[in-house]
Formats: sequence, structure tokens, C-alpha cells
Amino acid sequence: ANGAASVKYRTKDMLATMHRLDEKLKSLDAELQGRVCDIERQEVRDAIKEREQALLPVYEQISVQFCELHDTPGRMKAVGVIERAVEWETARSYFYWRLRRKLAEFDLRKKVLETYQVGRGDTVISAVEASRLIKSWFLETPGATDALWGDDKAVLSWMAQQNEQLEMKIMKLNKENVVQEVFDVMTSGGATATIGTAGIVEGISQALLTLSAEERANIKEMIKSTLQL
Repeated sequence: ANGAASVKYRTKDMLATMHRLDEKLKSLDAELQGRVCDIERQEVRDAIKEREQALLPVYEQISVQFCELHDTPGRMKAVGVIERAVEWETARSYFYWRLRRKLAEFDLRKKVLETYQVGRGDTVISAVEASRLIKSWFLETPGATDALWGDDKAVLSWMAQQNEQLEMKIMKLNKENVVQEVFDVMTSGGATATIGTAGIVEGISQALLTLSAEERANIKEMIKSTLQL
């Protein structure tokens, strides 16, 4: 902060501020203007210099405090840079749970993002949107609230308890994106649709060759049931 103050609020700036605010300096400045004798003017200049030197340490402290204002927790919270200040006494525990929660949340978010990379990946979802989706899943849970979303322990507990359900949601997203991809290809029109549809059918045919008889039978039954053949 001292370095910032020396750049942003130099000594000449502090002296100008003194002469604008300090009543004694303003009086001496006025007195200097009224003096004609060089000896008397020098005496006033010496008095001004003495007053400036007396005030300088105080103004230096003020300039440092002024430059630090944008870094104080209160100011940072006011401009939305931070959510809240963390007390030193609870900092270790807070950041321990915060880190655990964020690592788990980012891992789940990564799985969500990967579901949108199916095929050509025409649908794009940002990391922020993926986080909002996870939050919406959390809020669907009975008793969950916006305030509770900020509780790292509560969110970690929810992820552990809802692990199976969350995996099912990921699988559902994967399926929905695959369905959308196939639908887009087959309804795109023209040669693209014809070639795309043929490619899908051929892909299914080749995949069936790699499966066991039981797996092939299950997939054929699934196709018949879904398409009502």
C-alpha cells in the first residue's frame, strides 16, 4: 500500500491537500501574499515549511489508508467481488469444507458438460450454466433452499446422499443429447438426412456384430418396443 500511495498520492499532492484543508496553512498562504519585504516573506515561508513537515507524517498515513480502501473486505463486498469476509479464527475450517465442496461440485459439473459433447455437440452449455443446473437439482430436494446452497457441508452431504440419483440425471442428460443428435440428423432434410440416417442404421448394425447373442436380442427388443414394429 505504501508503494501504491507513493504513486497515486505523491508528496506534491499531499502538500496541495494540506494547503487546501489546513486552516493554519491557509492563513500563512494569505499572509505570504500580503508581505512585501523579502525577509518577512522568508520568515513566512519557513513557517509554512515547518507546518508542512509537521503535517506530512499524518497525511502519509491518510494516503496509505486511502489507497487501501479498495482492498478492504467491506469495500470488496460492497462492489460484489466477495460474498463475505471470513474470520481468521474460522478460516481453516471454512476453506477446508469450501475446497471439498468445490472439488465435488466441479467433478459433477464436468460430467454435465461432457454430456453435451455427444456427436457434433451443436448444443453448448457453459460452466456457469452447468452449475446453475446442479443448483436446480439441489433445490428440487425437499427442504433445500437458496441459503442452504451456500452451506458447504450441506451441499456435500446432499451429493453423497443423492449420488445414485445424480448419476441417473447424468445418464438421462446423455440420452437426451443422443436423442437430439439423431433427431437433428434424420430431420435435417435433403442428402444430409438420407446419408445421416443410413449412417445411423449402419452404425447400429456394426455395433450389434460386437455384442453377445443376449445383448443383441435385448437391443432388438428395445428397438421393436420403442418403434412399435
